[in-house]
Amino acid sequence: MESTLNSPTHAADAQGTRPLPFADHIRNQFESLRRQPELAADMTCFRPGEVLSSIRYIAHPHGLHVARWLKVLSHTKTRVAIDTANPVPEFSNDYVAAVPLLPKWLRLPMSVRYFLSGLVLRFWESRPSNELIHAHCASGNGLLAWMSGRRYVLGTYGSEIYGAKQRGKVYCWMLKKILQKAERISVGSLESIKILVDEYDIPAERIYFFHLGYDDTSFRPLAHSQRMQLREERQLPSDEPIWVVNRRTDPHYRTMDVVNGFLQYCQDNPRGRLILLCGDHQPEYTRAIRGVIESHPSGHRVVVVERMLSAKELASWLQLGDYSLSVPKTDNFSISTLESMGCGTVPILANLEGYSMLRVCPAVRWMTRFDPADFASTFNETAGSWPSPLDAQRKECVQFVQDGYSTEGAIRDIAAFYLGNRQRQAAILKKAA
Repeated sequence: MESTLNSPTHAADAQGTRPLPFADHIRNQFESLRRQPELAADMTCFRPGEVLSSIRYIAHPHGLHVARWLKVLSHTKTRVAIDTANPVPEFSNDYVAAVPLLPKWLRLPMSVRYFLSGLVLRFWESRPSNELIHAHCASGNGLLAWMSGRRYVLGTYGSEIYGAKQRGKVYCWMLKKILQKAERISVGSLESIKILVDEYDIPAERIYFFHLGYDDTSFRPLAHSQRMQLREERQLPSDEPIWVVNRRTDPHYRTMDVVNGFLQYCQDNPRGRLILLCGDHQPEYTRAIRGVIESHPSGHRVVVVERMLSAKELASWLQLGDYSLSVPKTDNFSISTLESMGCGTVPILANLEGYSMLRVCPAVRWMTRFDPADFASTFNETAGSWPSPLDAQRKECVQFVQDGYSTEGAIRDIAAFYLGNRQRQAAILKKAA
């Protein structure tokens, strides 16, 4: 049986590139950051001498969430310095710097590194004590910020809030202290606001809900001829629908159920391909999925891209596709869905509260049940709308994200968060309601 699994990344092989380990991949992304053309030029607060001319983070400088903040701010005049407890190399250019607070060779559990790094900022760093810093994540970097005794704002990313009770009473007590000390907190979903208010006694006026948009320079639609050229380069058919799973291969994202559902669909439908973009995946889980695919007569219709991708590479897979799937068990508002819509794919999403801001786009498809048979039905239904009216739906998705989720808009929302601008926040909440 022919299989694409033995050479899952056709384009990469043709170019002679070799997959990088995940840690090296994200470090390279960080160290290649450079200033970009200025957007929202009327936001003078980011200019030299103004209040946001320099911003200090407490974060893992190579973190995926941090990467988006840095990419957005690269379109301003600000300079970002990142204090970190993580054992990473020191780095600096004209835009961003990474400043390890402890020596890399000091082998300690991360919980201890966070605690000691907070003491370094409290007692040994000679920076202004009233300087505002931004801690990314409440449970680790938030502990560092809390221990530092400095003023801080906080960014939360879902699981540390949603799953706190499963981590014990001590964790919940410490998390509450960290959250309550923050001057402002950013969240990625309306559900997070409710949890912070009801369970952690955070005043609603200190919570900011906003998106960071998506990279609209990389994730953009292509002309039909260009899309078909990408398919030809990757030995994919031009006359069949293509679904792209643009979330990492992981049980949380139901990847095995998606694959089993697609293979069920294939039993009665001769057309269609499924692309798995594995990302930062679980190798054992991916091997199990490979076994299922290789043992099935239609397994050659599944392409497994088992490596980290650059933004350009990720965009090219989305641009050649027709539909994208994001069906996690829980999630905040996901930038990956915005990226896929920006490339012109129609998203198939789990019906989660975190995705509520996408409900006003009629082209989006929603799922509420997630057994393999449910995915098979979804594949069958969406294949029936290919290629028309899919073309109109693709354009609708592109227009939706271009109008509401641009990088320029994200710059304005970040400024509102740092400056405590409740007026802009009220407009965002009205839109999300």
